[in-house]
Amino acid sequence: MTDKNHTDHYALADKFARDFYVERKAVFNRASNDIEKLNIDEGNKEKIRRLISDLLTDTFYTILTGLDGCTDIGESLQETYKIYNENGDVISECGELETEAYEYFHENKYETENSEADFIAVLTYKTIEEGGRKTAAKSGYRSQIKFDFDDMQTSGQQIFIERRIVFPGDTVRAEIKLASIEYFENKLKEGMRFEFREGDNVIGTGEIKSIINKKLYASK
Repeated sequence: MTDKNHTDHYALADKFARDFYVERKAVFNRASNDIEKLNIDEGNKEKIRRLISDLLTDTFYTILTGLDGCTDIGESLQETYKIYNENGDVISECGELETEAYEYFHENKYETENSEADFIAVLTYKTIEEGGRKTAAKSGYRSQIKFDFDDMQTSGQQIFIERRIVFPGDTVRAEIKLASIEYFENKLKEGMRFEFREGDNVIGTGEIKSIINKKLYASK
């Protein structure tokens, strides 16, 4: 296989996994809209959304890795399937889909490539007993963000991924948009931790999973 064919081969695998993820998002969004119409409180709506989100992720991811020969499908023995597109090009022979599927379904590759935020992070809200918020936060909520390497605080908008509200004690993935971009240029790294606050009160902690705004990448 030439280098070009090798590259094209993985590009096809990437598109195949991406299309599965986009379909999963579409199914989730339809379900989420239906959940919103239910005559139940917001807390129970979010519990149902989280359940459906996890179920869809597990289902779509298992199908992709099963086709790739990396996991069992149903009661069958683990098998490898060679997948072609309508032009006869090989999408997957063995092993290509697992890597691409993991990046889309567990590393938020789609959001990273399509977001206008500065980075994606995992946020853990403190419980009320730990001194956290006493009420839920809605997607779009702004808090103050502080990194360990500096005393500077900046406003950071949190756009929750597949969540509309987050309760004290919850953990959620979110797109973060900073107010003071220039100050943090060349200072941030993936894996870096931070606090988010309301005034002087620390209400949670976060960890950067992927940086979207390339200006923020630490130079060293």
